[in-house]
Amino acid sequence: MKAVATKLVLMLCLFLTTSSLVAQDQRLRMGSRLPRDAFLSDFQLMSDILKQAHPGMYLHTSKEQFADDFAETVEKLRTAGNRPSLRQFFLLATEALDPIRCGHTYLLPPPSVQDRLQYGGKLFPIPIKVFGNKFYVDQRKTDLPFGTEIISINDQSPAELLSILGPLVSQDGFVESFRETYIEDNFSELYAIRFGFTESFDLQVRRSDQSSVETISIPAKRASNLYDQAEPRASREGRELAFRIDFPNDSTAFIAIDTFDSGNGSPPFRLYKSTLKKFFSVVDRHEDSFDNMIIDLRYNDGGYTRNEMLLYSYLTNNPFAEVDNAEILTSELPYKQHLDREYVTKGLAKYYQRTLSKDFEESYNGTLQISEDGNPIIPPNRKAFDGKIYVLIGGRTYSAGSSFCSRLKAAHPNVEFIGEETGGASGAFTAGTLLMYTLPNSRCKLAVPIIRYQTVKQTKSADRGVMPDYPVKQTLEDFKAGKDTVLQAALELVKDD
Repeated sequence: MKAVATKLVLMLCLFLTTSSLVAQDQRLRMGSRLPRDAFLSDFQLMSDILKQAHPGMYLHTSKEQFADDFAETVEKLRTAGNRPSLRQFFLLATEALDPIRCGHTYLLPPPSVQDRLQYGGKLFPIPIKVFGNKFYVDQRKTDLPFGTEIISINDQSPAELLSILGPLVSQDGFVESFRETYIEDNFSELYAIRFGFTESFDLQVRRSDQSSVETISIPAKRASNLYDQAEPRASREGRELAFRIDFPNDSTAFIAIDTFDSGNGSPPFRLYKSTLKKFFSVVDRHEDSFDNMIIDLRYNDGGYTRNEMLLYSYLTNNPFAEVDNAEILTSELPYKQHLDREYVTKGLAKYYQRTLSKDFEESYNGTLQISEDGNPIIPPNRKAFDGKIYVLIGGRTYSAGSSFCSRLKAAHPNVEFIGEETGGASGAFTAGTLLMYTLPNSRCKLAVPIIRYQTVKQTKSADRGVMPDYPVKQTLEDFKAGKDTVLQAALELVKDD
């Protein structure tokens, strides 16, 4: 099974847009208007799919509250005129999904809009870094110098934009850290969805070497050119490889793992497996020297549970299962006629149903619980590390990345977490098999995860992420100087211990 990290690259680029898909809705734009009843029909279908497929709908919001919220959205659609715009529908439907508080449940614009976001549309051209409610330029080769403060964009402050764009990003529980980092990473696309494409942007900026505020206008850049010619973000310098190993001092081993995914633009499993094997073999051969290990998961947005389990096997001396519990509502895939066949082919749908039928069995409460065969006991690796572990975490630590941290925090007696709250919830969450549906009128895509996981026994903060033992945030000064505040704090802790 896969603990799917939604939005692995972009929420808008989860699957490749094909010419056949775009042809079906080539005239649809976010400003396109359709009959009100067409949108009402799509919204009702969305509601019905969620009720039949999503096992975590009521984790954070009561069934009664959902009914009230959905009724309110229907009323807003009814009073939106005879022909509301696609943008109106998309924003209202996305807002209605928010109470689920599941980062793996979200709505995508139709393929024609996604196509423009990836290729033809004109976007905000400057990568941003968020500090508090302020934006800073996060690239060294742009129209503005690195570290320049962006005070406003088209007369809207960063605080206003974060508030407006926030509802477009689904999140686990009441974890806010993921939203901020996701907006940071995908600001240009989210801005275009919310406000439309534009030829230029009026900015108020304050350059690092000046105290005065300057008003400028910068041209938008075509999406294809923006991605093809983009320089790496300054904040990502040194992170070009998904897996990185270092030995910062004689007693400390360091490994960064930016993903648990395999394929889909991520390194293949064999590279991940061989990296872990080499790293832990070195540590094992010098076990008298290495008392400390730093594991950097700040950019790990999840992936396959197989990869998560492999890492954990190197950090425990006890056999373990993949999850404490998991459940689904049904092993049948509801509303098959509306499945997006570019994402869930007929063959893949049959595979999902076979696997779900095999791995889950009926429970006393009417749900289907994971069976022993579906949740086998995994042995520890014979080269497992038993020294002190320091784990670096943050808002991008998500899905399987956050699940790994929950497991380690609950079971390992010698681990400390440093950084910021993880972007994924520490308690129950819904992920695993991800179904993608097409709403027939708007052509929007609805992502629905159908497995509810409980990685470890319920924690007190089930609706929040894994909290750091040592809260540390990157400072603006270190950002501009190219220093890693969180890693330096970890190394200081190692020295003190």
